[in-house]
Amino acid sequence: MRERTPDGQPKTGVGVGLTRRTAIASGLLTLLTGLVFAALLWAISGLQQAVDERRYTRTALVEAGQLENLISDLDTGQRGFVITRQESFLQPWEAARRAYSGQAREFARFSYDSGDGRLAQQIIQAGESFIRDYSIPLVEAARRGDPYAWSLEATEEGERRVEALRAQFDRYEKATRSVLGTREDVAKTRAQQVIAGTLIGLAGSILLIVAFAGYLTRAIVQPIRRAAVVAGRLAGGDLTARMPETGVGEIGELEVAFNTMGSALEESRDELRRIVQEQAALRRVATLVACEVSPPEIFNAVATEMGHILKTEYVSVIRYEADGMGNVIGNWAAHGGLECGPPVGSRWPLDEESVAGLVLKTGKPGRITYDTNGKIATWMRERGVSSAVGCPIVVEGRMWGALVAFSTGPGPQPEGREERMAEFTELVATAIANAESRAQLTASRARVVEAADETRRRIERDLHDGTQQRLVTLGLELRAAEATAPPELEKLRQQLSHTAQGLAGAVEDLQEISRGIHPAVLSRGGLGPALKTLARRSAVPVELTVDTDRRLAERVEVAAYYVVSEALTNAAKHARASVVYVDLAMENGIVRISIRDDGVGGADPGHGSGLIGLRDRVDALGGCIEIVSPAEGGTSLSVQIPAEND
Repeated sequence: MRERTPDGQPKTGVGVGLTRRTAIASGLLTLLTGLVFAALLWAISGLQQAVDERRYTRTALVEAGQLENLISDLDTGQRGFVITRQESFLQPWEAARRAYSGQAREFARFSYDSGDGRLAQQIIQAGESFIRDYSIPLVEAARRGDPYAWSLEATEEGERRVEALRAQFDRYEKATRSVLGTREDVAKTRAQQVIAGTLIGLAGSILLIVAFAGYLTRAIVQPIRRAAVVAGRLAGGDLTARMPETGVGEIGELEVAFNTMGSALEESRDELRRIVQEQAALRRVATLVACEVSPPEIFNAVATEMGHILKTEYVSVIRYEADGMGNVIGNWAAHGGLECGPPVGSRWPLDEESVAGLVLKTGKPGRITYDTNGKIATWMRERGVSSAVGCPIVVEGRMWGALVAFSTGPGPQPEGREERMAEFTELVATAIANAESRAQLTASRARVVEAADETRRRIERDLHDGTQQRLVTLGLELRAAEATAPPELEKLRQQLSHTAQGLAGAVEDLQEISRGIHPAVLSRGGLGPALKTLARRSAVPVELTVDTDRRLAERVEVAAYYVVSEALTNAAKHARASVVYVDLAMENGIVRISIRDDGVGGADPGHGSGLIGLRDRVDALGGCIEIVSPAEGGTSLSVQIPAEND
């Protein structure tokens, strides 16, 4: 494994680089190959020298033979002239005498090159002496007719000189042939050396080339192939693929850089996966917040998502109470082990022994290990909990509670856990603020509706007990006055009767107004009779079905009554319907009202104070209202109101 710096980076500048190694190896290969071929050239040069020496030796033998032939021609020519005295016999003699000097020089030159020049010089001198001291004087004597030319002495001297020369030629030939044999052996040995050197050089060059190719394969090709394989695995998604860091020089640095890149990609992948998981969890919780689910569901969802992300054993959402206690309002446990942490609904003192108390005191995230002898620490240790990390939940600038992650593992919890929890505490704070705002808005709506209903009841009661009773009394008094009036005052009696009838009509109108303000029959008989009264008085025929016979909460009955009343009024004024169907039932604690007509449809829920007021009234009770009114398709109104609205 290549050495690294303290920050994990590979050490550079250490050892011999791959380029330098390749240059050194190439230089050695070139040097060794050059030495092999230099030796081969030297052997070839020696072979060439041996061949040249052998050739010179052979040429020396040839030149010696030609020189010996010239001596023979001289001897034969002079003998023939002496015996016959014919000049024709002197022609070969003259030719041999003229050619002797040149042939002697060639013989001497090749004899020196062949290595036996001293004996050759003796032969040349003896031949010159034979020509100068014997052959020429003998021919001249024969021309003069000197008897010496034909004497036995002259003949014997000539034979002696010729035999001496021949003996010298024989010695020269023998010595030269011995040298020739030696030189042929040397040439053969040199030829064998050249062949052996050539074979050895070729074999050595091949071995060196193979060794160099093997080194390049091991040092460059194989690591690059491994890099290609690892790159393919990385491209295929296997970010755990790594290369063995066994290379040298730049290849080793490439391996380290490749592994560093793989580690960085794996870390980035893991970090991205963690971010995606956290964002998905945040979206799920945010969806619950946007859907306005109940706070307990949100708290349990936050604890669940936090537990999955942190991979811890237990997570709790704790709310700070005014009495200095912490109330567990949501939790999650791995593998369903809810017994290892504080249960929902339990209350705990907010002292420094608890992580929630530490967070409340500092206003910052905190950690704690349960290694003390306190009550809370002992309770936690008995359930296997060893440590906890808490993060504050701040709602609109006030410390609302804490999100706490418990761990049963040894040692402290991982660093950075507080930062990951902080994102969820912000979302929890938003959910709490939204829930509180919705609760305040609902309570405000309920108070407004209740105040309006109370005002309606008071007005209806005042009209019924005050104005209506006084008008009835006045009507009775007018009838009494009419009855006591004299018969002759017929005109007065008619006026009194007309006035009494007008008062009776006014009382009826006042009663109708009073019922519109607040139906007394609703208070006396309940929702069923009140709806039946509405159906009878409706200008459009109504088919009414009421599937409940018990009294509901007053505000629920009032809301249901006004929903039906407003729907019937709209059907009569705008829908041009021939019939209206009204169904009321209670299922699973929910009052369900369905109103539909066969009118022209096209109702716009966003216009008209009546429908807007109905929506506010239903929303104030935690219910929901839905209007469907396609053109020429009639209007359908669906309402759901919780039955328990105390």
